[in-house]
Amino acid sequence: MEKDGKGTVGLGSEPGKAPSVSVVIATYNRARFLPETIGSVLQQRFRDFELIVVDDGSTDETRQVLQSYGDQIRFFYQENRGPAAARNMGILQARGRWVSIQDSDDLCTPDHLEMLFAFAEKNPECGMVFANGAYLGGPEHNRETIIPKQKSRRLAQEGVRLVDLFEKSIVRLQAALLSKKCLETIGGHDEGLRICMDLDLAFRIFMRHPVAYLDKVVFLYRKHEGNIGRNQDLRLLENIRVIEKLVREFPRARELLGSRRIAQRTAYRYYRLAKGRWKYGDRKGAGEAIREAVSLRPLSLKYRLYKLRWV
Repeated sequence: MEKDGKGTVGLGSEPGKAPSVSVVIATYNRARFLPETIGSVLQQRFRDFELIVVDDGSTDETRQVLQSYGDQIRFFYQENRGPAAARNMGILQARGRWVSIQDSDDLCTPDHLEMLFAFAEKNPECGMVFANGAYLGGPEHNRETIIPKQKSRRLAQEGVRLVDLFEKSIVRLQAALLSKKCLETIGGHDEGLRICMDLDLAFRIFMRHPVAYLDKVVFLYRKHEGNIGRNQDLRLLENIRVIEKLVREFPRARELLGSRRIAQRTAYRYYRLAKGRWKYGDRKGAGEAIREAVSLRPLSLKYRLYKLRWV
């Protein structure tokens, strides 16, 4: 590891006092988006924070961009090991009681830290408090917010259940504030994951600590061709792996979710995996995936028909 930034105190902290929040940005070849992202953090109304940026082995102008901020940020560099490892590096260096993890291409709203921190300080037992996001380019998927508005209100009023996290991947860490102590307890991100690390982390936090939700929009998601989540095959494989990991590590999850729901969710993931592979000419891979779907839901006529077609 090479450290390039100065070890400054939080932007609004008293000299020698650790900041309340550590904002961590992991980045790889995002020099063109970084200034806008960093600017949205530095312009927060809440000031008692530090900003840590971990460059995960970028080959573009990322280093020059980060060096231009001087002591406004703490800058670390590591050889390319993936986003989960870069985030873990930032968390390791964090001095705040609470950690905010931001992607290097999205934007924080000006009241992002203000709203989340106010709730977290009143509810210190929480491992995570998270909120909603909107789309930088305008409405997507026929809705204005990432979590549909009606569901967002329900989550805030009734609380977050494991089934809410399981049925739809509603947690975006860009909209969350995480307890540093909680992150240390659960071991941070699974560095074997490149896309579904948010879902995996949310599961592990939920099973060990209270989780809360605020019906607020606190970040703007930027959709572009460089999003790592666009690798659909890897996303589905990791999603399946995270589900299997949840059930294996936390037997109580099967009681909370029910074996039928777990089988349905996993089988559907295998079915989508099969469809994608068939579309791109991987007939063998499609056959393997649809067989897995049928093994999980042997009475599904749709999956059995696709198996006849593809196998």
